Amino acid sequence: MRKIHLGRIGRVKKGQSEFGCLLMLGEDRQKTVVGGSVVVIFIIIFLFVPSSSVSAADVFSEYLTSSRLPIQGQETSSLRIPDFGPDGLKGVSPEQIKKVEAGEVVMTSSPEVTPDGHSVIAAVVLFKVPVERAWEILSATDRQIDYLEEIKDLRVVEEGEDFNRTEFEVKVMGQKVRYTVIHHFLPEFYYLWWELDKKAPHDLKALSGFWRLYPAGEGKTIGRYGSRVVPAFPVPASIRTWLFKNSVRSSLEKVKAYVEKLHAEKPTGTL
Repeated sequence: MRKIHLGRIGRVKKGQSEFGCLLMLGEDRQKTVVGGSVVVIFIIIFLFVPSSSVSAADVFSEYLTSSRLPIQGQETSSLRIPDFGPDGLKGVSPEQIKKVEAGEVVMTSSPEVTPDGHSVIAAVVLFKVPVERAWEILSATDRQIDYLEEIKDLRVVEEGEDFNRTEFEVKVMGQKVRYTVIHHFLPEFYYLWWELDKKAPHDLKALSGFWRLYPAGEGKTIGRYGSRVVPAFPVPASIRTWLFKNSVRSSLEKVKAYVEKLHAEKPTGTL
């Protein structure tokens, strides 16, 4: 059984199974803190993203706040948390906000960055779920296989106080892709991010990304997402473009539907 973690938003409990986390939300706004990237739903994105960084240093400086993120195995001051304003809608136009409020997944054009400073494919989503519940569901790494058909296997192999490591096997366009992700979590900011574990066997050149959640009132949550994945095998540009236009939004819509459906079925916070 994992330790109870204390944060500014409440106490945290977690049960452990051989496949990952059995998550519980109880009194005193208890929250799960196990990091969960939902990264594999966007593994298709890696076919679109070029391997080079686009003005990462300048983008990093402009879009990050001074809030520091503790990193497993590193100094606390090594990375910062992306800032999307008090309501989570920084960089989203009035027209885009209307679409978000109508339930659409909106791909943002602003140069969001991952915690390691790389530009990413980014999106904003409105979940009709309280932020505590959205956090609980999105951070349940081991549950992704329940609703994302591209995942063929996943296994949580290590857990610490502020991170976990999860092995993934996914199938994309006939290609079997294996890799291990390190998930980091900061529940007091409803913020989690992930990176490729390069010490483990992997079929990717690079991977990183994040979720940051914001309470939106009336039991709703704004979710800001960003991901960068670089494949280890070549893919024609035409296929990359097609996947970018057709797969990213579709994957996010699946996540949105799952989060809202699970909350409707079990609003008390039991996965």
